[in-house]
Amino acid sequence: MASRKVKGICHICGINIELTYEHVPPRKAFNSKPVFYQDLQDLLEDQNFLDSSQGKPNQKGVGGYTLCERCNTTTGSWYGTAYVDWTYKAMNVLKYTRGKPSIYYPFYIFPLRVIKQIICMFFSTNGSEFQKNHPDLVKFVLDRKARHLAQDIQICAFYNTSPRSRQSGIAGIFSSRGQHHFSEIAFLPFGYVMTFDSTPPDERMCDISCFADYGFNDWKNLSLNLPILPIYSYLPGDYRTKEELDKILPSMSDE
Repeated sequence: MASRKVKGICHICGINIELTYEHVPPRKAFNSKPVFYQDLQDLLEDQNFLDSSQGKPNQKGVGGYTLCERCNTTTGSWYGTAYVDWTYKAMNVLKYTRGKPSIYYPFYIFPLRVIKQIICMFFSTNGSEFQKNHPDLVKFVLDRKARHLAQDIQICAFYNTSPRSRQSGIAGIFSSRGQHHFSEIAFLPFGYVMTFDSTPPDERMCDISCFADYGFNDWKNLSLNLPILPIYSYLPGDYRTKEELDKILPSMSDE
């Protein structure tokens, strides 16, 4: 069967060209099985939207036709293996602690490669206009030796043990701590938030922006204490548990 051809704007380099399918996260990072996509507007119109099991099937795994072949192949070869290794180490932590990590655990990783893959994922998650507004991030991922993030950009991480995943382009919410502008990706075993000149939507998150300060070949042992944040609802930046949501939506049925 001939592969599907999709033409559009590459989310990283901005060239109008034939696009390839980009898995978000990479396919080998536990993203190889079929998934169901659910449209947020449809979910909000469903009285039991938090327990909805309806959606459009995608046999490829989570992702989309977002990157040209050159950007897909280049960034994948530079950063993909290091990112996959990072996710396997997290899975081992969760397995060792039975899903309840509570202290600092060592991660032997290539920090710069990991964070560059995370940012590549955010390029795919956001629209094709994102690269126009963030040329510094384009240079950051297309130059494998480039280091350091702009002061207004922050990358935060947490453990996600939910079988559900969630992605959103740039969103804005208000909390008691002010206004938050962020993009979000949550897929077992991690969740990530990229903030834009604001604090993250949940103060429990671990700031991993310092990963960008290492060199491309720096192999480091970093001790990290990441929180587990629930991914139950489909609302960006919502980390309430099912029990907390049941209190405000008492008509919801149990799974």
